[in-house]
This record gives sequence, structure tokens and C-alpha cells, in this order.
Amino acid sequence: MRKKGLFSLLALFFAFALIAAACGSDDDGGSDESSGDSTTTTAASDDEGGDAAQNTGDGTFTVGTLLPETGSLAFLGPPEFAGVDLAVADINEAGGVNGEEIPDAIQGDSGDTSTDIASQTADRLLSENADLIVGAASSGVSLTVIDKITGAGVIQFSPANTAPDFTDYDDNGLYFRTAPSDVLQGQLLGELIAGDGNATLGILALDDPYGTGLADTVTQSFTDSGGEIVGGEAVIYDPNATNFDAEVQQIADESPDAVLVIGFDESARILTSMIEKGIGPSDIPVYGTDG
Repeated sequence: MRKKGLFSLLALFFAFALIAAACGSDDDGGSDESSGDSTTTTAASDDEGGDAAQNTGDGTFTVGTLLPETGSLAFLGPPEFAGVDLAVADINEAGGVNGEEIPDAIQGDSGDTSTDIASQTADRLLSENADLIVGAASSGVSLTVIDKITGAGVIQFSPANTAPDFTDYDDNGLYFRTAPSDVLQGQLLGELIAGDGNATLGILALDDPYGTGLADTVTQSFTDSGGEIVGGEAVIYDPNATNFDAEVQQIADESPDAVLVIGFDESARILTSMIEKGIGPSDIPVYGTDG
């Protein structure tokens, strides 16, 4: 699976590189009605939702990264940065783009949805004339910058976004991702949990587009399979909370046959609370997700 994913990423990098390096004309960058000002980019989208300044082709394929160095997904950052560096190295080893090597990727932090780091990083990368921005890892973070990036005529390429919101997003054809939508994961997970013989399910999900979107899809799939979500809906929690005892107790009071936890690294603390309240993995089936 890793090799297949890498080959797919490299193939897309090659395609984007050839397009970006060859283009410097007014129609580089989708359907925006920019007049193709020759000024080298500045970046930000208008607060009222207007047009963003358009990046212009300069003959060099520039890659920027918008990946988590800090925030709730920082533990995912090192392999994601390494993946970008490997792709750049492999392309250069194969001859680069139009005979020219790609410069080292410009590294940038995405932070998380509790900060404005991603927006500031996107501004910096666009000001440095990035043709491709890899990131963000978090669907919630990507949603905060996708208009700014694609509105500037720049490709945004996420290695991890799964929120269904992106499937039909108005992105001028410039947003891509390698991970499948949570519609797929949610449907299969709901069917799996029901197929394991669980008639009732408690869901704990973090409050962001990933968590709530996946919870909705699992709920639909599980109920379509004949199951029931205890309390009628998922219990949504703040991932930045100091503890999750109240939310876990809410699930425990319903005595579900199984529990699904949709979270990131805070899931460890949630599981600790679940064990203390008698609904841990040694008591009832507990399911997790890709997060």
C-alpha cells in the first residue's frame, strides 16, 4: 500500500510539475477571472470572498508544505514531511522537470484549527510563488485555507484529508487528495460493527469536520444495517478539553453493546476514562478509526 501510494503521488507530482513549469500565461490556474497580472504573487484571499491574487509561472516548479509541526496532529508531521522530500528527490533523480531539478520543498507548519498558523503559512508559501502546496493533514485546517490557495491558482494536495466536504468543493479543479473520503470508511465501519453482532452503538467523536462527518456516515450505515445509536446521535467532544469524563459517562449510562471512538491522540485519554467507567476494550467491543 505504501509503495502504491508513493507511485500515485509521484505521478501526480510529475503531471503538476510539467503543467506549472510550462505555464506563465494568463490562463494558468483554473477558472478565476484574473487578468494575469505579471506581479509575482502575494497571497491572500479577500475577506469578502473576492478574487485572490494569482500566482504566476516562473519556469521553476516550487513545492511548499503545509503540514503539522505543531498542534494536535504534530505526531503525524515527520513522516509526511519526509514523504514530500522523498518525492522531490525521486523526481530529481529521474531528471527533474523539463531538465531542471526541483528545489528543496519550502517547509511550513499547518498548526491546527485552534490557531491561525495555517493561514499565515499559506500566505508565506504563496508569496514565495509556490506552484504546489502539500497539506494540510487535517480536513478542518484545509477548509480554512483551500479558498486562499486554489483562489490564487495554486494546487493544494493533501496526503490525509478525508472529510466528504472536499468531494464537490468549488476548488477550480486545483484541490487533490490521496486518502479516500470518509463516506467509504464510514459505510464499511458501520457495516462491520453491525456485522459483529452489536445491536446498539455509542459514538464519541471530536468536534471538527473529520469527526462529525465520519460520525454521521457511520450512524447512517449502522442504522441502515439494523442497529441503533444510543442517545440517538454521536456524543461530540472538544479535543482540547482537559478531560472527557462527562462525555464518556454519557455513553456509559446508555450501556451500549459497543463504542466507536473517532479521535486523534486524545483518544488515549478517552480510552483511559472508558476503562475506569467499565466500557473499555476488556468490557465491550471498542472500535477506532484511521485517525
